[in-house]
Amino acid sequence: MNNIMKAVLLACIAAFLLGLQSCAGTDIPTSPESPVQTPAPAGPAPRVPDRAQTVEGARKHVQAGEHRKAISLYSEAYRSQPDDGSLAKEFAQCLEGIRSAADERLEKGDIAAAGGLYYILRQDYQKFECLEQALSFDHAYLNTKLDFCRQTLTRQGFEAYRQGNLDKAITLWQGLLAIDPQNNDMKEAVRTAIQQKKNLEKKD
Repeated sequence: MNNIMKAVLLACIAAFLLGLQSCAGTDIPTSPESPVQTPAPAGPAPRVPDRAQTVEGARKHVQAGEHRKAISLYSEAYRSQPDDGSLAKEFAQCLEGIRSAADERLEKGDIAAAGGLYYILRQDYQKFECLEQALSFDHAYLNTKLDFCRQTLTRQGFEAYRQGNLDKAITLWQGLLAIDPQNNDMKEAVRTAIQQKKNLEKKD
């Protein structure tokens, strides 16, 4: 009986060993490794112009007569360094230069050009309101000058229109619209004058 049990046990061990060999020779598929995504290299950070570059750009715009661009750049530089006295002085000089040029044009009777400069200062006033104490003008001053320019251009335009000078009337009223773009009455007046001019040209 013991011999039979030994034989059975040996047979089981042999079968087990054969099974292990079979498993070892079989390729067991392995799950593919998930690809590791390499993060894209970060691009260079946007270059922020420093104060010197910003101020230099503002000076170039002043020389080119590009007043709104100059005001924007000076304002940007001043916001970053509000304690810079020399920058505040230069910014104020730029603004005074625009105001002075507007006053000179007004004295010479170039109402549209003067109004255009006053309009720029009034539109951008919030960008330099912090310098108000250092300036010779304020918001009320600009409004007064603009009102005068509007009234003068309106009156001169109607005078030219009544005299039959449609070209002059159109030019004056277009100058008015540049500083008073929401004036619907003047828009209609310009359209009427242009149409009348076309009708006269057809008759000729």
